[in-house]
Amino acid sequence: MTARKRFPAAFRPGFSLTELLVASAVALFVMLGVATMIGAFGRAASQSQALVALAGRMRGTAWQLRQDLSGVTVDLVPWVRPESNSGYFELLEGPQADTTAPAGLVGDTDDILLFTTRAVAGPFVGRFGSNSTIESDCAELAWFCRQAADQPLPGTTLFNLYRRQLLVVGGAATPVAVTDLVGSNSTPLYDLSLRREGASAVPNTLADLTKRENRLFLASGTGQLRSGTFPYAVVTDGTARLPSAATFDNTDRVWEDVLLTNVISFDVRVFDPQSLPNADYVQLSGSTGATSTLLSAADTRSGLSRTYDTWSLHYEFNGIDDDNDGVIDEGTDGLDNNNNGVPDDPAEYETSPPYPVPLRGIEVRIRCFEPSSREVRQMTVRHSFVPK
Repeated sequence: MTARKRFPAAFRPGFSLTELLVASAVALFVMLGVATMIGAFGRAASQSQALVALAGRMRGTAWQLRQDLSGVTVDLVPWVRPESNSGYFELLEGPQADTTAPAGLVGDTDDILLFTTRAVAGPFVGRFGSNSTIESDCAELAWFCRQAADQPLPGTTLFNLYRRQLLVVGGAATPVAVTDLVGSNSTPLYDLSLRREGASAVPNTLADLTKRENRLFLASGTGQLRSGTFPYAVVTDGTARLPSAATFDNTDRVWEDVLLTNVISFDVRVFDPQSLPNADYVQLSGSTGATSTLLSAADTRSGLSRTYDTWSLHYEFNGIDDDNDGVIDEGTDGLDNNNNGVPDDPAEYETSPPYPVPLRGIEVRIRCFEPSSREVRQMTVRHSFVPK
């Protein structure tokens, strides 16, 4: 038998303390690298999921907007007669624009779309009293932005995109006492398009909504969203745009009308067939040069600026001196008030649509900021208006 070779105690095989320390340091660095990679993969996955979720919400918003626009009840050819029972379409172009926005991410967030629409994929459903709902094939809609209460990005103001829905039911519902329109915490109890007559809130028909003074009058509780005199302009509150009475904010129904958060642009443009160099979508607040069919047609008799409205012919025979010239309804009184040899010609009318020409289409650009990835996503919806 061969004897096993023995080493002196000082020369036994093993690791020295220095080697163990080095090995431990290497292992720690490897573990740190692995943890860093796992953390990076986790953040990337989380950011990717957030972007996917944002893309889904934006697609849903685009689908809803297309559905709403495809059901617009009125031909966008001013003027509109109330007896046509066709509702209205109104676009308010705010002073902001993506091309003139201040430095930073935020662009055009002060445009407002207001219109009546007919349901395409099933009836609209709204609240009717404390415990009931009501359905209708038609609704009055408002699309707009308001500054968000929570701001996740210091130095940048983000917005929420709202879609407010008011059912047009007319005689299908009886008038409601104005004092009964809200419940606890100022919560709206009636999702109806209403106008005020004395102490009553009366449900509108499409014919009623042809007239500007009846639109969005009682969108939430007793809140009045239009001035009480001609031209019944929408009352806005600075950068927040529509009054808080137009939303469910600060009520028990908060967030019901919010479609998107972290919005940095809601830019609505109109199609102008003769804008140069090519037919394109332009801002209503743009140049009024002769090369623009739409913008050069602006008429100041409306008393409005940066607004497209299908208007109502009833202002010309409503028994009111809307232009305050001392003569009532001179455009329909059978007289030649301007002495041009033609009684009741359009030049004698007291009012006029802001742009008395057809609107062939609009383009809506919605842009959102995703805080976790710090990325921006944009979608564009275009809709062509074809006379019905």
